[in-house]
Amino acid sequence: MFIKLLNDDDLAYCLKYLNNIKFNKGTETQPIENIKSNLESSNLPTKVRALITQKLYDTHYIDSIYCPKHVSVNYCNEYTKDDYYNIHVDSFKAVPKENNVYFDYGFTINLNDDYEGGEFILQTEIGNIARQLKKGEACIFPIIYPHGVNKILNGTRRNIIGWISSNISYEQAFILRNLYEVNNSLKDNNDMYIKSTLVQNYLKKEWSK
Repeated sequence: MFIKLLNDDDLAYCLKYLNNIKFNKGTETQPIENIKSNLESSNLPTKVRALITQKLYDTHYIDSIYCPKHVSVNYCNEYTKDDYYNIHVDSFKAVPKENNVYFDYGFTINLNDDYEGGEFILQTEIGNIARQLKKGEACIFPIIYPHGVNKILNGTRRNIIGWISSNISYEQAFILRNLYEVNNSLKDNNDMYIKSTLVQNYLKKEWSK
């Protein structure tokens, strides 16, 4: 769920192209009043979208567990002091809606961590999870989870958000995550590691059809 996605070079690359983007009030894309206060931009440079998309498809952990079918890199957000985003649920359907593309996971990627407050919150079946993401860290979460951002106490929080479609169910992703952890524990036993990886790769292929 939490993974270091961007290294320092990736972050510098993104920030280089994001420095001059134009932000709008976040309330323009949220019909519910007083649910959030931030700035956002959908005008992400093509090079930034391409890098984030490539990382989400090619990172071994993500490919092994979530099996992305479609990645949509949508917004760059900026939160300054007293900004927030109360608990909410994202729309499951992608725009344009006539394409009938539905999302299964949301993601948020932090571009910096030199601020106070602003924890990313997930509302799960076992309670709330609140975490201040490190720079370059991503949270990938089932879109059925309500989520939000705590109020910024000091500084500026910058992040990129979007959504992922997958052909596999949450239950199948849970099994694949467990298999991924089993594989990691078997790396000193090459024969069993190969066999376990074979099972995981087969299930990925079959479940992704």
